[in-house]
Amino acid sequence: MKKIAVISSDIINSSQFDEHAFMNTMHVLEEPAGNYLVSEGEPILSSRGDSFQLMTTDIQHSFMKAIYLKALFRKKQVGLKDGKQKGAIDIRISLAVGFAKEIPDHIGKSMEEPFVLSGRALDQMKKRKQSFIITTSNDDYNKDLELVCAFLDHLFDSWTLAQAEVIYYLVQGYKQTEIADILNLSQPSVSNRIQLANWKLIEKTNRRFLEIVEKLEQ
Repeated sequence: MKKIAVISSDIINSSQFDEHAFMNTMHVLEEPAGNYLVSEGEPILSSRGDSFQLMTTDIQHSFMKAIYLKALFRKKQVGLKDGKQKGAIDIRISLAVGFAKEIPDHIGKSMEEPFVLSGRALDQMKKRKQSFIITTSNDDYNKDLELVCAFLDHLFDSWTLAQAEVIYYLVQGYKQTEIADILNLSQPSVSNRIQLANWKLIEKTNRRFLEIVEKLEQ
């Protein structure tokens, strides 16, 4: 049995966006493939125009990959259907960690435990108006994670485009000085955005997540 992480995600209120602008934004998922988001041989599946799913055996970085995705979309604005305005994109993210008998070649039809957990949680999120949830094969751990994710939901809702943009680079390992150069900002401005985005809380959550998934047993 192999421990894997699965992220299922869809765009919130995707019907409000101009289809052309919206699809161009979805194409950015191809850019990080084989880089930070997905390791070589771990494909992203775009099952519908407004949703996608990925699988990774890199459990140690799976939470941060989910944060990367959140920031990737939160930092973008695309045209609305009225053709006059732009709107910020946000996504629901369902991260699940569990055990698979084998690593599937095509993740769209897999019924291995982590895929079922992730997909089921994503469906429930729509009814509960959640945007971020972590699920494991252990119900006791899930209760702990549900509370943590409630705080994260509130945190993500408060992100500005500028804060999400900084987190997007920070999660990939860029230093503050490097981010400042990329965004043409001063280092103190980058530091301020990181603080306002509550990066320390994200790091603390990641440490707790890693403690939990390390304890997971079949």
